[in-house]
Amino acid sequence: MKDSNLAVPAANQRPWETIDWPAEQQRWIHRSWGQYFARMRKNSFAHTYFDRCIGEEHEHEVLDHKALYLRSKFQRSVALPLGALADSLRATEASEVWNANVSMELADALYDLNRFEDNKSLLHENVRRHAGTAMKAFENRILLVDENLKDCTGYSLANFFMEHSSQLPGFYEHQQEELRKADKRPLWKILKERNECDVQSSRIRREEMLSPLESERRRRKTKIYYQNYLGRNWTDFIFLKTLRRNPNCLLNNNFGSSPQITENLEYSFRRLKTFTRMLQARSPMYNEYFQRNPRMEARMRDSNLFRIQYQTRRNMQSILRTIQVLRKKNDIKRLRKFVEDVMGNYVVIKTNRLMPWKAEFMNEVYNHLGLSLCQGYRLPSTRVTPYDKGAMCHLLNIPSAKPLEHSEFIFGDRSTYSYAGPDKQSTDRLADQNYIEYLEKRLLFARLPIERSYLLHELADRYMQKNHFVQSLSYAQKAIEEARMCNSRIWEFLGTMLMAKSHAVLHKYERQTEVLNAAYQLATQLKSPQLCTFIELCRMLNKDYITLRKMSQLVTSKRLRTKISNRSSFFSSPNYSPNFSEIKKQEADLLTA
Repeated sequence: MKDSNLAVPAANQRPWETIDWPAEQQRWIHRSWGQYFARMRKNSFAHTYFDRCIGEEHEHEVLDHKALYLRSKFQRSVALPLGALADSLRATEASEVWNANVSMELADALYDLNRFEDNKSLLHENVRRHAGTAMKAFENRILLVDENLKDCTGYSLANFFMEHSSQLPGFYEHQQEELRKADKRPLWKILKERNECDVQSSRIRREEMLSPLESERRRRKTKIYYQNYLGRNWTDFIFLKTLRRNPNCLLNNNFGSSPQITENLEYSFRRLKTFTRMLQARSPMYNEYFQRNPRMEARMRDSNLFRIQYQTRRNMQSILRTIQVLRKKNDIKRLRKFVEDVMGNYVVIKTNRLMPWKAEFMNEVYNHLGLSLCQGYRLPSTRVTPYDKGAMCHLLNIPSAKPLEHSEFIFGDRSTYSYAGPDKQSTDRLADQNYIEYLEKRLLFARLPIERSYLLHELADRYMQKNHFVQSLSYAQKAIEEARMCNSRIWEFLGTMLMAKSHAVLHKYERQTEVLNAAYQLATQLKSPQLCTFIELCRMLNKDYITLRKMSQLVTSKRLRTKISNRSSFFSSPNYSPNFSEIKKQEADLLTA
């Protein structure tokens, strides 16, 4: 009778499983179906039948080296070299005599794992053990692994060391220091010795802050690496790499399909990455470089750099023409957005080799933007009166401060949700915060003072729009200091006007007087009659505000003295009879007055 442990439910039975086959025949059928599905590239079915065949062999204490050999070949074909090596070793132990095919499979598994030394020793051992036609295949494998070792440690490696000899000592010392510092024990043991924690914990992973230039350099190196080993298919690999985190593909809210899709994408990505590492180990990048003609490579590199440099120059001229057109149209909003996009995404990733005029170009772009922002300070078309408390705000073209509204979350309306963490959505409520974080990250890697002054000015302006006036004043003061370092009167004037806007909203008239005086001096140095006239109007309006406030304070104090004198004369009259409840009430009225 058929063993009950090997029985399959009737609903899932195959035609041959309804017959009570012997165990040997069942193993042969499963092995045959595993080979068939492996040839048809149905990997999951092939893996299932190979596992069932070998599982039955293990249960009956019979190990068929042929089944293990076939599963090892299958696992190597689907980029599972570790499993293939384990099956090859089991097949070697199970075979009663020395089998050339099993030995070849074991050598190929070692080769796929880039263990060239072990592979070479095993091949030489098999050459001594075999004779005739069986020995020829091992000799061919020896020639192949010798060429791989020559590519890794031959002429190209010596040239690579010669070219980078100045960098190797520091790199080697750094690696040795990291190895000495590394503690191989579990984290909970290390913390227990320090009396910090006695449970198993996980380390806090800090995000590595990379400059835009370094990020672009790494992206370029990755692109060259996969172009070298995958050819034209490198675009598909990069697409697969980005697809693993694409929300349009994963669909987290669709009946739990996202985990399975993520697992399949990760598996495919790791398989391709394993193949490229195998190719890189057999013929490293420095070997590919030194196998080519050095003179031709240098000529092609220079021509490529010159081509990119000429194209960059044409792009810079086009950018300047676009900025001039936007200035003529007086479209400040589009101009600011265009400058932020160009300077934050294009110019920042250009090196001095490709853009020797980078500093001059950045100065010109930021000066154009500063002049355009200065043109926004014009005399109003309506009459300005000091009796309107919001006149200064309207004159400086800023809205009056309003209390922040209570945020209400509406079920089903995603624009009202607040997302925390690194995966924040680009909703209207979080657009400002994302933009502030973006500017702060750019500020970390900005080197030119005029660029830092621009970034600080944008941060101060964004905080002022969010009614965070203390932070706005702080960033505006830093922008002024950076502008003084590069001797830029335009950006110093713009930072000063941001401080004036914050003081106008907060109604700090005395501080406003000092800021407007500094702004008038800067407008005089810029030799702009329009700005001087505008600042003079602001100064006159601020003086009127101060005068009106002093007059209101005098009137208030005079009324208070009159009330106090009237109450004191009434208390001293002979008709007054003390009533303590009335006295308390009058004192309360006096205090409220």
